[in-house]
Amino acid sequence: MLKGRCRNCSAKISLRYPFIEFITGLLFVIFFLKFGLEKIYFFYIIMVGYMVTLAFIDIDKRIVPDGIVLCLTVTGMVFGIFGVNPGVSIFEGIIGAVAGGLIMLVLYIFSNGKIGEGDIKLIAAMGLCTGFKEITGIITYAFIIGGAYAFLLLARGRHKKTDAVAFVPFIAAAFILRALIQ
Repeated sequence: MLKGRCRNCSAKISLRYPFIEFITGLLFVIFFLKFGLEKIYFFYIIMVGYMVTLAFIDIDKRIVPDGIVLCLTVTGMVFGIFGVNPGVSIFEGIIGAVAGGLIMLVLYIFSNGKIGEGDIKLIAAMGLCTGFKEITGIITYAFIIGGAYAFLLLARGRHKKTDAVAFVPFIAAAFILRALIQ
């Protein structure tokens, strides 16, 4: 009805925004079909909301906003205290946060900063939400998916080895894949 323009200022609306909304809605439906209206469904759609938001911010600006990571951390504490994610108590979440954060910190040190500080904070916050077992799997999947993507870019000549690639989209994809194949 608005012909792709803002109602207030008439500026053109990028196709990116309906695409992001479509992807998010599609993921909500997929998770509903897998889990129904169980408590775990609400855990996953909240996490998917964070992951989609952070992935697209990282793609655009190569940053992971501390404010969103802080909200995710608070969400993880609430999940742990109220048992929203079955099997992940607050203590299991703290172990996941420390372990995930340490793994990423070691990778940051040995990669000469190629892993960003935002990635470390994000993985620690996600570890609080998912626990030790899941966060180690998410890290593993993220590096496999990211490595495959980087290989394709290099093989097609679209990137050089020294080019930076946003890592949060691979973390998000790893989280979603692990959740759906459980």
